[in-house]
Amino acid sequence: MKGLLHSLLILAPIFSFAQSKASIDSMSFHFGFNSHEISFQDQYNSETKTKLSTLKNQSLVLRAYTDSTGSKEYNIKLAEARLEAVKKFLDKTYPNQFTIRTEVAIGEDLSQRSDADKRRVDILVSQKTTAKNRTFELNVPIKLGIQFVYGMDELIKGSNADIQFLIETLKSDKDLQVTLAGHVCCGTDTQNLSGKRAEKVKQILILEGNISSDRITTIGYGNKKPLYPDDSEWQRQANRRVEATFYKKK
Repeated sequence: MKGLLHSLLILAPIFSFAQSKASIDSMSFHFGFNSHEISFQDQYNSETKTKLSTLKNQSLVLRAYTDSTGSKEYNIKLAEARLEAVKKFLDKTYPNQFTIRTEVAIGEDLSQRSDADKRRVDILVSQKTTAKNRTFELNVPIKLGIQFVYGMDELIKGSNADIQFLIETLKSDKDLQVTLAGHVCCGTDTQNLSGKRAEKVKQILILEGNISSDRITTIGYGNKKPLYPDDSEWQRQANRRVEATFYKKK
């Protein structure tokens, strides 16, 4: 569970990517089924090794994933093993060349990728930046202090600060896009309340911040991605949330 807890503690996000001949947005090492060994017979891994050799004195973020096979606990352990394999490779092959700033063992990748593409460790080249004294990175979700009336998509008092943060951040860099992800604490979310909450924030950004709608994507995850177990009202409240992920189109 160490990796899982580690992943929950990560705060706020913008990635500025290193340049070679072309922008290196991210790289990945791919793994075989239930394996944490890096094979350079894999074309993706060979390409990643080549990209890494062009970088100097960079800060890296590592995020490890697994496919859907196995229990949650097993997948976390496998993701942690994959992280260790990548770290050892970096230390041995590029001694003192990189600083690993964040490492996250996510476990099962819940995206629509193929299982083969889920067995990976993503490597992102990061450079910290701030907005209003808040540090954030591209492609990493930010948990916002935006809360809603129970069972509704109506915002409660205290949500305005992060609304303004989103508006100011998007206005400060016209190339930024944002995905707003809504979450509920429990139940099956048959009415898509999580999606409606994300959509509510989008409409506020459009109407109050004059942010173009084509820069904002919304998605509702229901209760599929809780931060905490459903053991107390405090934990349930924390799970009722909207997260923002900033990114730039390639």
